[in-house]
Amino acid sequence: MEVHDQINHLLNSSTVFLLATLDYRGFPTVITVSRPLWRIGLLKMYFYLNENGETVRNIMRDATGSVCCYDESDHESISLKGKFSIEPVDSENDLDSNLTAYQKELNHEYPVIVVFETGTAKIHMNKQTQDVIV
Repeated sequence: MEVHDQINHLLNSSTVFLLATLDYRGFPTVITVSRPLWRIGLLKMYFYLNENGETVRNIMRDATGSVCCYDESDHESISLKGKFSIEPVDSENDLDSNLTAYQKELNHEYPVIVVFETGTAKIHMNKQTQDVIV
C-alpha cells in the first residue's frame, strides 16, 4: 500500500482525534474530539465544536495548531501541523446527518465548524516515522 493510501486508511479508520492549540500564555491545550465531519484528503478537515470553548478562543487568538490521530492496534499515527479557522454553522439540519450520536448529545449552544488546513504531515507506520509531502 502506498503512503498516501495508508494515510487515508488511517484517517478513515480513526475515531478519535486530538486537536492542539496554544492558550493565551503560549502553552499547548489539547482536546479529544470525534472524527472530522468532512475531510478533503489530509489537506483540510472540518470538526464540530462549541464556540464558547477554550479551543475556539485559542484559535481566534492564534490559528496555529496541530491535529493527531492514531491506530492503537497497528501502532500507526499521523501528526499534522497547520492553521485553524472557524466557520459558522449554516443549518443544524445539514449538519445533523454528519454528527455522531455523541456529538448530537453534546447539544452545543453555539456550534461552530473548526476547519484545519494542513501545512506539514508526519506519519508513524511500520515502526518508522517519516515526513509526508502534503
